[in-house]
Amino acid sequence: MALTAQLNTTRPAPRPVESKPSGPLRAGYSSHRPLHATGQAHMATVNGGSNPSWTGFMCLLAAASAGWSLADVAREARTAPGMEHYRTKNTIRGRKPRNAAEAAARLERQWAKAQHYAALQAPLPRRQAPVDLSELTVIVDATDDLLTRFRVSPGRWGRTEKGISQRTILACVAYLSLQTGKRTVAASIRDLALMAGLGRTTAADALTALTEAGYLERVSLSDGGNAAEWRLTLDFSTGYGTLRSQPLNNPRPPTELFNLRTLMLTTLERQLTEGRHDLFTRPGLGHLAGQLYALLSEHPAVTVKTAARLLGVTVRHTATILSRLRHHRLIVKHTDGWARARKDLRDRAAKTSGVAGFLADRANRYRAEREVWAWWQAEVDQMNAAPRQRSRRPHVSSRTLTFIGEAAGERQWPRYPRSRDRRADHQSARQLVDDGALKPDAVWKYLGNAA
Repeated sequence: MALTAQLNTTRPAPRPVESKPSGPLRAGYSSHRPLHATGQAHMATVNGGSNPSWTGFMCLLAAASAGWSLADVAREARTAPGMEHYRTKNTIRGRKPRNAAEAAARLERQWAKAQHYAALQAPLPRRQAPVDLSELTVIVDATDDLLTRFRVSPGRWGRTEKGISQRTILACVAYLSLQTGKRTVAASIRDLALMAGLGRTTAADALTALTEAGYLERVSLSDGGNAAEWRLTLDFSTGYGTLRSQPLNNPRPPTELFNLRTLMLTTLERQLTEGRHDLFTRPGLGHLAGQLYALLSEHPAVTVKTAARLLGVTVRHTATILSRLRHHRLIVKHTDGWARARKDLRDRAAKTSGVAGFLADRANRYRAEREVWAWWQAEVDQMNAAPRQRSRRPHVSSRTLTFIGEAAGERQWPRYPRSRDRRADHQSARQLVDDGALKPDAVWKYLGNAA
């Protein structure tokens, strides 16, 4: 009992970015860019705490969630107490300084990994403690049954490209539901697509297919700036005690419930982040190759037949994927089959394949699409308002620093571009957004005439 109590006190937080520091904090330390309180605490952990490697990654994850760049992180790594792992390495005689090339390479690799985690957790709202444990129990049981179905019926989810996409999208919805503790979660198609490393049309098709198959329920449609709401159905999950003639109200203890929830969150995070990479997009090696690569993080080694059984595809198809992974030196030969290489060479393989930056470009496109949509919605509200209630908005070319200091939702948009026939010019609006004309610190000289 004492050991169980001790392990429960050291149990990691469901969201790693919100975990507690592993050591004392340096008083008065502050990062050069804003971070949330927990991230700032990790940055201020003296000498990286009891686990410098873990603390260093928590610093990177907090920075990625806050929108930092690699240059920002590299600057902070020079002085931040919590980023000791990226300055020195542990040896028999204590910690010794890393050489500049080694430190930069390690920081860049870990930064890429932190960005994948941050992209997965981006749609999550501010965390709140679950109030209704009975609802959380239903979510945990449904997710547990879903993961079991993924494992015992791999052919349903891995035989076709559509099935692979549906499996990933369903895992994303389950992840959001587990993290929030709510059966109904709001998630836009683009959010789910970025979480899964898929395109928005592929994600939309997967959501439609899953809804028709009864795995998902669309609770509400998207409305204006609000995303659609989704819920895992319980048709594939038998409630606790329903197999008895007289059901007993005997739910799991809270500690066991939270531990199982954390375990499943870790499983889903590993599956979604390990397979989310530029190399595993459709122009690269494909989404199934990403699932196989993620599978090798759960097993020390697998044979071709074992991998084929776990993926639900043919041995020939599996051998082809393994051959491609071996070609890029992502896997090595093992006595029990194939294992992951110690060094992660996915970034180099993505550059060789010509797909480096593919996911980042997609995220930028979706950000621009959302920006244009929000701009147009503001324009529609302006047109529908009474003439005396319409605000006087400047043209986009005459605006300088109008957005700085304004809270979210209070943004004053400039006039929407119009064509010669006074219709909305969406193409020009998209071009302005792509060029950064709506950024708070942008100063533009638009060559066209003000509308």
